[in-house]
Amino acid sequence: MKNKRFIIYCSVLVALLNLFDGIATHYGLLNNMIEELNPLMDYFMAVSPLLFLCIKIVLSILILCASYWVYQKSKVKFQQLFLYSLVGVSVMYIGIFCMHIFWLSFL
Repeated sequence: MKNKRFIIYCSVLVALLNLFDGIATHYGLLNNMIEELNPLMDYFMAVSPLLFLCIKIVLSILILCASYWVYQKSKVKFQQLFLYSLVGVSVMYIGIFCMHIFWLSFL
């Protein structure tokens, strides 16, 4: 089924964009170029920059694992709902990616 492959492709995109967001945000925060708008991630960054990066890595791994599980085990109806959610998250992360590229281009 076409949706199954798209689930994997989209989840890899989300995981990579999430990792890029973590690295770019980490760099920007440590150099006082930006501020974290997500209060929970801002808290983790205040506790420890390494904790912040570890959480971003774990979240990327979790999205890949969850997507693989949905790909393998779920019914078509749920796969469609999951795919729509992944597309929404992808669009959000593409916007965040563009914001990071914008401020990184001024270095």
